[in-house]
Amino acid sequence: MCVNLAYIEFMNDLVMLSKDLIIAYKNEELAVEAFKEYRFRKGITCKKCGGSNHYWLSSKQQFQCKKCRFRTTLQSGTLLEGSKLPVSYFFIALHLLIKKGNALTVEEFQQQTGHKYSEPLYDFLRKIRFYLKTNNQNSILIDFIEVVNENFIAQKVD
Repeated sequence: MCVNLAYIEFMNDLVMLSKDLIIAYKNEELAVEAFKEYRFRKGITCKKCGGSNHYWLSSKQQFQCKKCRFRTTLQSGTLLEGSKLPVSYFFIALHLLIKKGNALTVEEFQQQTGHKYSEPLYDFLRKIRFYLKTNNQNSILIDFIEVVNENFIAQKVD
């Protein structure tokens, strides 16, 4: 029986990720990259012309429509629109809600994030619970894990 070395390394990375997953979720840079990738995969529709071809404008940290050049923020048109909370909170909340179900309390979420005030977290969790009822929660977590793996691989190569 032939064992693929790349597969073994991949499984080792997954074991490491499962142990440090919540730590990885707290990394805002990874969270932004994962959310950006998720937005690209789901598709972005221009609010001005209705176009669906966008690219990431790094200098402005926004998507720009290829047709009319209208810019869209990372959070625009998503459940994070208007939120001042970090994008990483979205992944932490998804992880905890999938792990604990609806038993997750605002206090537990506040403890995991280290956020000072509980008021904005209450509404945030409510929105994410609704999101989980209406969407495939695994697809966005898979995007996040792929981005984390790419960054771990890049760090190991450097």
